[in-house]
Amino acid sequence: MKLAFLVNGTAKNLEKLTKNIEAAFKEHDPKLFISEKAGHVTQLAQTAISRGYDTIIVCGGDGTLNEAINGVIESFKTGLGSTHEAYDWRKIANIKVGVLPSGSGNDFAKTVHVTKELSYLKNLLSQQRSQLIDIGWVSFFQSDKEPSHRFFINITDVGMGGETVLKLQKKIPLVGPDINYFWAITSTLATYEKVQIKATGDNFFWEGKAINFVVANGKYFGNGLGVAPDASVTDGKFEIVIIGDVNLLDYFKNLSAVKKCQKVIHPQVHYHQLDKVTIESMETRKISIDMDGEFIGYAPMTLINLTQKINFIM
Repeated sequence: MKLAFLVNGTAKNLEKLTKNIEAAFKEHDPKLFISEKAGHVTQLAQTAISRGYDTIIVCGGDGTLNEAINGVIESFKTGLGSTHEAYDWRKIANIKVGVLPSGSGNDFAKTVHVTKELSYLKNLLSQQRSQLIDIGWVSFFQSDKEPSHRFFINITDVGMGGETVLKLQKKIPLVGPDINYFWAITSTLATYEKVQIKATGDNFFWEGKAINFVVANGKYFGNGLGVAPDASVTDGKFEIVIIGDVNLLDYFKNLSAVKKCQKVIHPQVHYHQLDKVTIESMETRKISIDMDGEFIGYAPMTLINLTQKINFIM
């Protein structure tokens, strides 16, 4: 095992975190790569792999993990195409990827039951615990109307989610992530104008006004909200959660169920299982995309579940 840690440079208590990692894993002579800007982790993942590191631990939240996963995959691109078939998935599966949750939102770690304790991660590595898990591939449009594509590991959604992550870029200073997430979600929900959405898939069609259309590989988003209770990272399916014409009062009435990762019983909330779905706006205004807690662009978009492609330490 050749072990590398990709560390989000904005992590709280960064110096203490790096020293603890070096001490806990000194017998493996770990190499620490620390990011300097947004998007840098993708480049660092590629650098680590080019230097022969075969075990990559991501220290950060969902956005950092997303950057790392995309870096790992891009390291094994085999062709000039822009589809998910232009990669050597056999070689990708030889790279073990893990997470040490240390970001403002650590939702994917909740799904795979990975804790923040270094001792827990060390035990997983010593037991060589890993398994192949699903990821999602998405084609979408950037803000300049250029087509693009990206992979995601946790959740991608359109509607209120995209607006929420844009608000989170203007965090309230001196307060924790719980308050910032609560402020961003509730303030967006109070003012968000629901968009008319059309979604299609194999034997699936839905059209209507929605506050959020969620395509889930993992169960949680928004800092611990269990929006997709039946989501599995190994079944080859997304859990689709459509949150339709729901108001602020309905949101608070059902918040406890969502926090417990239970299904919401409401006529405007729908659950489906799909391996592929296309989503588009039926209005002239653009609908923004939230991918693993980050704004990436706009619909229309197509999402495909890629079954058991990433060798994840869990």
